[in-house]
Amino acid sequence: MSYDALVDRLASDDRERRIAAFPDGSVDTYYTPFDAAGDRIADRETFGDRIARGDSDSVPIERDAREPGGQAVNMARQAHALGDEPTLYGHLEDPIFDDLPFETVSVGKPSRISVFSFDDDDLLLSERSSAVANWSLSDLEAAVPSGDAGEALAADAVCCGNWASIERLTDALETLAEGSLESSTFVLDPGPVNTRSDGALLDLLETLGELKETTDVVYSVNRAELECTAAATGADSDASGIGADLERLESVREMAGITAAVLHETEHAAVATRTETMVVENVALEDPERRTGAGDRFGAGLAVARARCWDWETALALGNCAASYYVATGETGTRDDLRSFLDD
Repeated sequence: MSYDALVDRLASDDRERRIAAFPDGSVDTYYTPFDAAGDRIADRETFGDRIARGDSDSVPIERDAREPGGQAVNMARQAHALGDEPTLYGHLEDPIFDDLPFETVSVGKPSRISVFSFDDDDLLLSERSSAVANWSLSDLEAAVPSGDAGEALAADAVCCGNWASIERLTDALETLAEGSLESSTFVLDPGPVNTRSDGALLDLLETLGELKETTDVVYSVNRAELECTAAATGADSDASGIGADLERLESVREMAGITAAVLHETEHAAVATRTETMVVENVALEDPERRTGAGDRFGAGLAVARARCWDWETALALGNCAASYYVATGETGTRDDLRSFLDD
């Protein structure tokens, strides 16, 4: 029934909400690689083997697209497509961000990401901007007229991303917790947490618990990130399946003392809150067009739904639908797009 309820909500609940998104940003360039015969290389293993063997001096590639990217950017784009009013505070010093159809505030130079899309998975090569890596809350404060980060981020929902790449983001969240951030919902998608130490991850969870005193806090991760987080808390196991997903979500949520821990994956989304756990199966897809950025669309859908106080089942359904539409089409779906997508 979750998708039936979602169709009704998308058609009726069009109240605009303010969404704030921060703090990263990247210029994403998509490439297709070819073999010596000029045929597309379809999978990562073949691509890796070709490079490792060194059969030729070069691997021909073709640039397919150059787009605004980064977790905060993608979440803001999805929130806007769903009819909300986002403000993006990110690393946007590149002309590619000039045409974003909502309010933006740049705090520095973006990272550069090269994306090779294969049939089995995407390969991302990252040239991380020093401005992104060294970002602090003072950079945001210097970029807004009020000089007050809490005031700038005051919104119905806040979307935060890429903790894994930003050393001082935990400190920033701690400062926001002390300053009583005015937001009904705070959604964090931390990115690949395995790149940070267990100690740094535990510090993040503790800080999210402090932030919970002033706003509902949602920790949104994929399965690899969930397993890594659970292992850092000492609560991991070798079990697999939906039951194991829910156990890990419950463990992480309880340890952090936050509102909810959420899993977004290809086959389903799941949530553990203080009072319930649930799973919402995802929309079945064939022949995906684009994978990179789907999790960001999920997080934005979740934030948009919770900013409207939608129940968790419908919120997970919106996250699933936004992500699946993007995977199927390579486009960020509007409300009308998502309704048509579900009808089809």
